[in-house]
Amino acid sequence: MSSKVTIALLGVALMVLFSCSSSRRGASGESGADQPSAFTYETLGAKISLSAGNMNLNATLRMKKDSFLFISVQPFAGIEVARIFVSDKDVTLIDRMNKRYSQFGIREIPDYGELLGVDKLQAMLSGQIFLLGNGVTRLSDSSVSKIASLLLFQYSNPKSRFSQEFTTDEHYRVNNATLSSVHGTLRWEYSQYEALETGYMFPMKVNLSMSKASTSEGFSSSHTRQEITLYYKRIELNKEYSFSNPIPKGYEKVPVEELLSVLNYNR
Repeated sequence: MSSKVTIALLGVALMVLFSCSSSRRGASGESGADQPSAFTYETLGAKISLSAGNMNLNATLRMKKDSFLFISVQPFAGIEVARIFVSDKDVTLIDRMNKRYSQFGIREIPDYGELLGVDKLQAMLSGQIFLLGNGVTRLSDSSVSKIASLLLFQYSNPKSRFSQEFTTDEHYRVNNATLSSVHGTLRWEYSQYEALETGYMFPMKVNLSMSKASTSEGFSSSHTRQEITLYYKRIELNKEYSFSNPIPKGYEKVPVEELLSVLNYNR
């Protein structure tokens, strides 16, 4: 996957993003596998910690449903070193230490740009099943297999050459999921569920791993590109957040590859 895919799906969770998790949802439709009820919220704010290799970071996450996703990286108390801001159109990366930024459209992301959106990335972080696809896609568009007490949902989009899998329990609480294409695989796993004030069961630990496809001597293979673990420390729902222009005045615009290399995310 390219740097743009990595940072968008990470920070989209620094990672971003974002799908899956946990709530006692009911399915409807004749197939018994229609779209489960969504996680209802207007805004979500959380203190989080991120672990990647030898790097551990504290951050603040804020989301407005279907509108924006914001991550402020603060490795030391009160010191912000980077920001990630994702709207329904753009991804903005800000290097606070060197007063620089990069910005690119979500549609510029190779292979997934036409299908991704801030709503899908929020779903990845907030614990909802989502399907990528042109037009309306529902869980009933996927094939379903039962393995012991688990359900395996599989969905593919031949036009975009990708596939998705979700392994859930009978209440649609997702244990793990993958998004695969000829370019690589994104896999996420959830654990440590806790009930929010609304009763929604939320995964307080998210493990995200990304691998990039490679070819060696005519054979296709893959290697792990990056693995990130996200821990939620505290979650608040429906607080007021206001963001206009996320780019501070006087910051220099630079290519995304240059900024990612400085922030040590382009690995």
